[in-house]
Amino acid sequence: MRKMQLLLLTLMACLFSSTLLASINLNVEISGIDKEMKENVHLLLSIEQQKDHALMSEGRMRRLHKKSAQEIASALKPFGYYRSEIDAKLTQSSPGQWQASYNINPGPPLLIAKFELTISQEMQEDPEFQLLIKNLKLRKGDVLNQVKYENIKADLARLATERGYFSARFIEHRVEIDLDAYEARIYLHYEGGPRYRFGEVHLSQDVLDPDLLRRYIPFQIGAPYTLNELIDFQQGLNDSDYFRTVEVSPGQPDSENDTIPITVALTPRNHHRFSFGLGYGTDTGARAKFGWEIPRLNRRGHRFNTELKVSQIGYSISAHYRVPVLNPRTDQMVYSAGEVNKKTESSDSTVRTISASLNRSHGSWRESVFVNFQQEQYIVADDRGISTLLIPGVNWSRTWASNFIYTIDGLRFDIGFRGANTILISDNNFFQAQGGVKGINPLGRRNRLIARGRLGGTWTDTFHELPSSVRFFSGGTQSVRGYAYQSLGPVDASGNVVGGRYLMVGSIEYEHNLGGKWGIALFIDGGNAIDNIADKLEQGAGFGVRWKSPIGPVRFDLATAITVDGRPWRLHINIGPDL
Repeated sequence: MRKMQLLLLTLMACLFSSTLLASINLNVEISGIDKEMKENVHLLLSIEQQKDHALMSEGRMRRLHKKSAQEIASALKPFGYYRSEIDAKLTQSSPGQWQASYNINPGPPLLIAKFELTISQEMQEDPEFQLLIKNLKLRKGDVLNQVKYENIKADLARLATERGYFSARFIEHRVEIDLDAYEARIYLHYEGGPRYRFGEVHLSQDVLDPDLLRRYIPFQIGAPYTLNELIDFQQGLNDSDYFRTVEVSPGQPDSENDTIPITVALTPRNHHRFSFGLGYGTDTGARAKFGWEIPRLNRRGHRFNTELKVSQIGYSISAHYRVPVLNPRTDQMVYSAGEVNKKTESSDSTVRTISASLNRSHGSWRESVFVNFQQEQYIVADDRGISTLLIPGVNWSRTWASNFIYTIDGLRFDIGFRGANTILISDNNFFQAQGGVKGINPLGRRNRLIARGRLGGTWTDTFHELPSSVRFFSGGTQSVRGYAYQSLGPVDASGNVVGGRYLMVGSIEYEHNLGGKWGIALFIDGGNAIDNIADKLEQGAGFGVRWKSPIGPVRFDLATAITVDGRPWRLHINIGPDL
C-alpha cells in the first residue's frame, strides 16, 4: 500500500512539474545587425537554442539571458567586430509570456592592415592559381572575416588537388589580432611542391580495341595533371554509349617520378537495345516509332541501328552503319539506306536513298559532308515522274547555349549546300543553299523573346522536273503557323501548290512563365515558298500554352491565317527541345 502511495505521489509530482515547465513561452528578438551575422548569433546564443526545451524554467531562462551578451560578442568576432555593444532585456508581458530582446551595435570593424599571401613559383605561373588570387574575396583594407579567410584556405587546397599538387601544404597560416592597434594581420604561405603529371592509363575491359579507347584520352601521358581533363575523359567514355558504367580514377601518386597513373574500369552495355514510342504532332498526325540498335558490332567500335516510323502522312524506314574515325568522340562515317513516303496537301512522294557522310567537329562547329544517291517517285500537282539524283553536299551548324532542351539564353545557326549534275548519274541539274537561325533571349526572370528565320534558294533551268524533296514548301508548326503543313508555295493554273525556288520564313514569339512548369506565349509568323523575291508572304499569328514535360517542352499553339479570307484558325502541337 505504501509503495502504491509513493508511486501516485511521484506521478503527481511529475505531472505538476511538467505543467509548471510548460508554462514558459519565450520569444527571442535580435536587431541591429545584418542577416549573416544574425544567423551566427542564433547558432551561438544559448537562450535561442534552448527556448523550446522541455525543462525550461524561469531560473534557467534568466541564467541563459545573463550570459547572452558574451555569446553575442563571440558570434560577431568572426565577422571582424570586436567592440560590440549589446542592449539586452528580458521582460514578461503576461503570465508565462516572456520576451528576450537584444539590440546590437556591432561597433567599429576590425580592418586588415597586412595581408601576406605567398605561393610556390610553379603555382604562380599556373593560370588557374593566378585567377584564384586575382579574385580573392579578402584583401588588405577589408574588414576581417574569418569565414572568407577559411574559404581562401579551402580554395587553395582544393585547386592544388585539382591541378596535381598532391604534396601541397601550408607552411604558415595565421591571423594576428591586435586589439590595442585595432587591426588584423594575415599570413598565408602555401607550398605546392612538385606538380604531378599524368602517368600510364590502365584500361580494364575486353570488348573494344585498346587503341580505339586511347583515342578518347584528352591528355598526353606526361602532361600536367588536371582534374577537369580526367572528368572530360570519363564524360567522353560515358557519351560513347559503349558502356553501362564508367569509372575513371587516379591511382596512387608515384613520388619518385612525380606521376599519377589513371585506372579505367568499364562495363559494356547489352548487345541489343530496342525502343518504341507513340506520339502526336499537328504536321504528322498520330505517329509511332520502333528502333533496334546494336551499339557495339565489333572490337573496332562499329555500330548499327535501324528505325521504322509510321504516321498519318506516311512512313520511313532507315538503317545506319556507323564507324568511329579521327576523334571517336565527335567524328564518324555513316553509311545509310532508307525509304521515305510522305503525302501532304501539296505532294505525294516516295524516296529511296543510299548515302555516305562524314560527320565531324571543328571546334564548336559541327560539319557533315555527304553524298546521297536517291530515286524518287513523286506527284506535285500536274508534275509527276521518277527522278534519279546523285547529290553531294555539306552542312555546318553551331549552337551557343548551356542547355539545349530548356534554353534561357542561346543561339543556333546552320547553313548547307547541295546539288546535282547530269554528268554524275543525275537526270537533272540544280544547286541549292539553305540556312537558318534561332535565338532565345531572356527578358527579366520569367520572360523570353524567341526569334527564328530561314532562307533557301534553288538555281536550275528545269525546276518543274525536280522532285518534291528538293522543292521548297512552307506552312506548319515549324514554319508559318495558322496554315497546314507544306500547304504554302507558288501555285499552277488550277490553284495547286507546286513548290517554290526560294524560301523565306521568320517568326517572333514572346513567352511568359507562369511559375513552375507552365507558361503562355504570343507569336507572329511570316513567310512563304516563292519563285520571285517580290511574291506575297503569308502571315499567321496567335497564342499558345507551354508545358515543361519530362521529355522536353510541349507547345500548344492556336494560330490564325491572317492573310486568308475569313482568317481560319488552326491548332498546332509540337514537342521538342528549344534549340
